[in-house]
Amino acid sequence: MAINPKQISVSKIYPGNYTNVLRYWHDSKSVDFLNANGTSQTLANQPVGGPVGVIFRPGWIAQQAVGYVDLSYQALGSVNQLEYYATPYGSGGADYAPFANGNVIIPSPDYHKDVRTDITNGITVPSGAYVYRVGLRVTGGDVISSGITGGSATPTLGLGPAVGVGLTTTPTTSGFFATVVGASSRIENGSFNSSNAWNDANMHAVTTDTTYKLFSVQNLGGAAASGLGQASGVYDDRAAAGKLSGKDKALAICEVCWLVPDEPPKRDDVVLQPAGLVESSVYTSTSPA
Repeated sequence: MAINPKQISVSKIYPGNYTNVLRYWHDSKSVDFLNANGTSQTLANQPVGGPVGVIFRPGWIAQQAVGYVDLSYQALGSVNQLEYYATPYGSGGADYAPFANGNVIIPSPDYHKDVRTDITNGITVPSGAYVYRVGLRVTGGDVISSGITGGSATPTLGLGPAVGVGLTTTPTTSGFFATVVGASSRIENGSFNSSNAWNDANMHAVTTDTTYKLFSVQNLGGAAASGLGQASGVYDDRAAAGKLSGKDKALAICEVCWLVPDEPPKRDDVVLQPAGLVESSVYTSTSPA
């Protein structure tokens, strides 16, 4: 997708004194609190420490999740960022299979990962959200499909909710992908693309918590089976014999953006009486005439 050359001169405004990045990272914990009636309640699996959202327009909160997937090897199991750096590079052979699909890793904002660990189970879009953008970029090195059984001459990486019939890069309420397509069995370093839903008629309306993952995909083709299916995979061809030619691993940088309805205003959001007065001591809009 072409980038407007004037876009680089546009400033971005972030929440929290307009300085904080919209970090998706968060921890999940059970939270005890007193509800509006003074009754103690416990909410399980609540996000703590984020995600951060910005008021997109009154009544709507925009959230952005950004993470990465290592394309140098297929991570078989849960891999945090410390293990990621310690893992030797593979060449698509028996030791480390080529990348086929995997969850996006959301790095912890902490330098010391033992304080707050990475999120390794992917980008989970909450029920009730509306996905309006999916973006994908390959960075650090080319990835190839040559030497893989069934490998495609036009290797394609796709970020989306699931592979199967009906889901393509065209935004729909059922979900959609962003893909980068290679040529001559290679996806070049720096390749990027995004899919954007410009109105609520084709935003992905999420009805249950949905994990967006990265897949090596192929076009199923045909009107009866249009959509993206699982492909054979790709890998960083600079990785061989446990070593990498080049300082950076080949990563896929993954982005998912969505809107969630804001909660209605609370009592503290309206001024019922002059500052310093007790509401019940004077006639206000809450008292009968």
